Amino acid sequence: MVDPALVVSMLSDGRCPAADLRTFLFDCGLVDSEEEYRSLLREITIALAREQVLRSVPDDSEVLHAIRALDDVNEILNTISERLSDWYSCYEWDGERERKEAGEGEVSGSDELAGVVMGRSDLPPVMRRFARNLTELHESRTMLIEHVEDEMTFIAPNLTNLAGALVAARLLGIAGGIEKLCMMPASRIQILGANRAMFRHLRGAPAPKHGIIFQHPCIHRAPRRLRGRIARAFASKLAIAARIDYYGGGVHGELASELEARIREIGGRGTL
Repeated sequence: MVDPALVVSMLSDGRCPAADLRTFLFDCGLVDSEEEYRSLLREITIALAREQVLRSVPDDSEVLHAIRALDDVNEILNTISERLSDWYSCYEWDGERERKEAGEGEVSGSDELAGVVMGRSDLPPVMRRFARNLTELHESRTMLIEHVEDEMTFIAPNLTNLAGALVAARLLGIAGGIEKLCMMPASRIQILGANRAMFRHLRGAPAPKHGIIFQHPCIHRAPRRLRGRIARAFASKLAIAARIDYYGGGVHGELASELEARIREIGGRGTL
């Protein structure tokens, strides 16, 4: 039987008529029987479906999973760290013994501290294993950050250059991808991630001035009275960067310098 990939290729470039595939296959001698035709048709259908699925997946889908995994890891790390800290607080450490052991050349530190609780003279093995798991999770977090930074530099270089890899990736995650983000107005990008503040605004609180972009130093380090104006200027440049990245316009380094100039201008006016 003929290779299904060959027929799929012929369908894609127009050499094979999709409207009358059966006649074409028999006339060209690619199949000799009805059973062989049906078997080939099944393989062609599966191959075409697989190709359509791959085309429907955006290029940024992998980094969206990575940034969501990073947020999950951060949450888990905070929970486990608090639990381990509370657990350690049950032990009373003998500082004098620790100093003596260190002076005698013995190993000191968290693995060799002598704790006394409920008559026990050392940490239980399960606590040590728990601490090792926490250390490994920190290492996984570092690897995730490096992976997100590498992917974002390739997927959205202008957005990454302005916002940093993590903030840019979180913007993509909240928006649902680079395509959806580039379709948003700057005013929407400015408050992405401010869901709780928006719900409070519906109940009468002031409207939020920024969302996830507050994590960027140019906003959270700015004086409170200037954050709204800086957030608007920042979101405007992010909107432009997202559109350039989506439509493949190359890297525009001047966006960052223009944003810096605008922030200095806002700061100068704020001092008047």
